[in-house]
Amino acid sequence: MGKLFPRKGKDQEKIVTSVKRYTRQLGLRAKAHQKRAEVARKNAKIALQRGEKQRAKNYLIQYKNYQIKVDRIHNIRAKFDRQIEAIEEGTAIAQSGDLFTQMRDELKSISIKASPVKIAEVAEDSEMYVSEIEEAGDILAGDPEIDLGIDVSSELNQLETEMLLDASGELPSTSGDVPEYISEYDLEEEEVSTKEKLEDEIEKLRKELES
Repeated sequence: MGKLFPRKGKDQEKIVTSVKRYTRQLGLRAKAHQKRAEVARKNAKIALQRGEKQRAKNYLIQYKNYQIKVDRIHNIRAKFDRQIEAIEEGTAIAQSGDLFTQMRDELKSISIKASPVKIAEVAEDSEMYVSEIEEAGDILAGDPEIDLGIDVSSELNQLETEMLLDASGELPSTSGDVPEYISEYDLEEEEVSTKEKLEDEIEKLRKELES
């Protein structure tokens, strides 16, 4: 069953490490064959100098044989190197693909939260809630005339009549100085002052009765 599953990262690293170790061994072997080839060629020259033509041929055969081995090792190493490069490059591409997938998913999540439709819905809901709050405030504030059930129409007409009589049949002009409203705070202070004065008078009276 294990063969059906892809190799894990550690297995991949182990394979690459083993292959690189093996290709280094091949390189050392190729280097040794190259030295033997050079020695065989030098011996071939020496054999010719000695007039030993057949021996020179034998040395050249050794030289060629070692060269063939060197070329074969180089070809094997090139294939292994190509496979290692493919594994390393494929791993990098796969990692890049994973990162792109993660970024795509993150962007998708963000786009859902920040989509124009979603933002429009949120803005619309916010405006609706603001309107509802303002409407609730209006309900709480209410209209005193309606809430208390008091009709002041006749009182308002009477007040306007009194103002017309005071102004010789004309409503007072608002172009001049407009009188300011009486502050309820001032009335409260006045009531406190009056209450304090009344208490002082009661205290004085009490003392007079006791004496």
